[in-house]
Amino acid sequence: MSNNTITIGLDLGYGLTKAVASNGRQVCFESRVAPAEFIRFQADLGAQVAANGLTLHDPQEGPLFVGELASKQGRPGAVRSPRDRNRVTDPITTHLAGAAFAMLLPGAEWARVRLVTGLPVAYYRDAHQLQQHLMGRHEILLDGRSLTVEVEDVLVVPQPFGALLTLILDERGMMITSALDLIEGRVGVLDVGTFTTDLILVEGLEYIEARSSSIEVRVATAVEMVRKVLLDDYRVSYEQHELEQALRRGWLVIDGKKEKLNGLASERLDPIARSIEAQARTLWNVSTLSALVLAGGGSLALKPWLEPCFVQAIYAPDAAMANAAGFLRYGLRQWGAA
Repeated sequence: MSNNTITIGLDLGYGLTKAVASNGRQVCFESRVAPAEFIRFQADLGAQVAANGLTLHDPQEGPLFVGELASKQGRPGAVRSPRDRNRVTDPITTHLAGAAFAMLLPGAEWARVRLVTGLPVAYYRDAHQLQQHLMGRHEILLDGRSLTVEVEDVLVVPQPFGALLTLILDERGMMITSALDLIEGRVGVLDVGTFTTDLILVEGLEYIEARSSSIEVRVATAVEMVRKVLLDDYRVSYEQHELEQALRRGWLVIDGKKEKLNGLASERLDPIARSIEAQARTLWNVSTLSALVLAGGGSLALKPWLEPCFVQAIYAPDAAMANAAGFLRYGLRQWGAA
């Protein structure tokens, strides 16, 4: 492999886009895109926190805010997320991938990339289509900078498989000898995302499609419930993306005071965890699993409910970033380090 070839693990989630590169950089930003708005005033006080995102310039759509910048500055009703069934070929996929490339390759004008990414189990039939969509040249125009990325190889795997790979492959893509039980055994992976939960079964590292599925049980359900409680009981209105951020950090502001979300979310997260447990037990004979790997940002929110359900539960390292990290390690194993 050429020394200037970068391997990237890219997880284009419904809620968050995560990416990890062989140059040591990683990024995580909201999977949101909106037409860029002219910001008439920005305070220069030396202490503001920059929004996690950037502005892309698309030849057809014009300037676009991507990431948290879209959530904060996008016009209400114009903010888009990849929740569409046809998102594989939707331009938003290109926008999110381009933003990830730009953040991972700061200052670069050109790069050759080999890419590993994933799809939810229910959409894995679209793997070839996604592969073709991401292959080839990406001309990424930013404020004051342009970047050309040549994607020369794309591997698409079932999304939760990345989390398992973080437990059996090291940072060079080599097998971890101490992980023999996971390599040889029967392992379930639960990947709880913002809008879907993916479940896969792997036996001796072989993906068992008949015992894998996606379900429409998600943390976003709890977010909507919390939103309704806030509106009914406190007369406070929050947008869904604002509550998603609040759930990740554990608090929000009501009448000028920081309020912890534990009390509001707890009774609403319990039935979500029970639904996920029921689906896992329907798909798998849980007692025969060597391990049950929990991954995804939603698994962290549901940790107090999910862990007691499964005695062999283990968390993937950095559960929210686990798929992207595993994709990178798989790419390094397939293609070698640059």
